[in-house]
Amino acid sequence: MANPTILIVPGSFAGPGIYDNIVTLLRKQGYPAFAVQLPSTQKRMPLEPAGMQEDASVIRRAAEALLALGREIIVLCHSYGGTPATEGLAGLAVKRIIYLTAIAPKVGQNHVEAMALPEGFLPESTGGYMHMDAVQMAGAIRNDLPYEEAYPFALQLPYHSAISFQEPITQAAYKTIPVSYIVCERDMIINPDTQRRFIKTIEEESGREVDVFGLDSGHCPNWSQPEKLVEIIVTNADKQ
Repeated sequence: MANPTILIVPGSFAGPGIYDNIVTLLRKQGYPAFAVQLPSTQKRMPLEPAGMQEDASVIRRAAEALLALGREIIVLCHSYGGTPATEGLAGLAVKRIIYLTAIAPKVGQNHVEAMALPEGFLPESTGGYMHMDAVQMAGAIRNDLPYEEAYPFALQLPYHSAISFQEPITQAAYKTIPVSYIVCERDMIINPDTQRRFIKTIEEESGREVDVFGLDSGHCPNWSQPEKLVEIIVTNADKQ
């Protein structure tokens, strides 16, 4: 039987290209893989900034297209990507969702509420978009790389729709789809305690145990530890 297809859901501010290295590694091991483009990470003038539900729709349609081709699907969702993936995959015959230091809201929560972010934590929005300050954020987003290596990566995360963080989910795919969670132990964006809180949420809401894997990495192991990340993904893709 053919290997499952790995469908990657990016985090906030992130285009699909930041996952190219793990896509390449997965394909070399015989796993078809690609990352979707979330509308909330694009400026689509004259259209208004996209919300979380539009992101969820893209994820759902990509999964449905693969299922229509007879593919098994493993979904890897990173950071914010966990929110629209949780919404968009509900009710689909996905083999497994892998949350990579990702948000897992309860039904009725939005991204901000699920993260329990304090007032003023997020950057101010301009024209409906939050903008990333690469100079300030490079060391936090990629704290497991030297700053001079982290900064060019941070430049690839320019902006994100502000409204997408405010839309609540209405359904939760993790209630019916098996889940694994990769905890990034040195993450400064979604700290390990918060990641473990999301694991507890999934287990309580689904009534099933989550398969938990640890990585001694910061927020983006797709850049800092791609080989180790792919090893965990393949291990989960092979689970029955």
